[in-house]
Amino acid sequence: MIIFEDRTWQTSTFSPDTNYLEGIDCEQPKWVISDNSELTWKIMSTPYWEPIEDDNGRLIDIAPAERPISNGERIAKLKNELEELDSQAVRPLRAIAAGTDDEEDRQILTDLEQQAAELRKRLAVLENQ
Repeated sequence: MIIFEDRTWQTSTFSPDTNYLEGIDCEQPKWVISDNSELTWKIMSTPYWEPIEDDNGRLIDIAPAERPISNGERIAKLKNELEELDSQAVRPLRAIAAGTDDEEDRQILTDLEQQAAELRKRLAVLENQ
């Protein structure tokens, strides 16, 4: 198995213990391990992983990693958080509209607006990337 820096990999039953791309003008792998090794099966069954190397830079094991979160997913999460803040504002706003509000209702709205402003700033940064 040959494994590239971005953790994509290829196997070859023709030469399982060697870099079969060696000498070809293309991106060369970062690691080469036996196609029949336990580590090969571990890599093939773990979608997201971090390498564990020995002192010489050889891949000796992997550690599971969390799936990377895309900007689109981060944006969607922030928008959901903004919607949640909007829904939390309904009760204090209803009290204000009915004239039954108190200082706590106004404080809740102030806190919610501060949180929403921070989320909007983060959202603007992500949307401009």
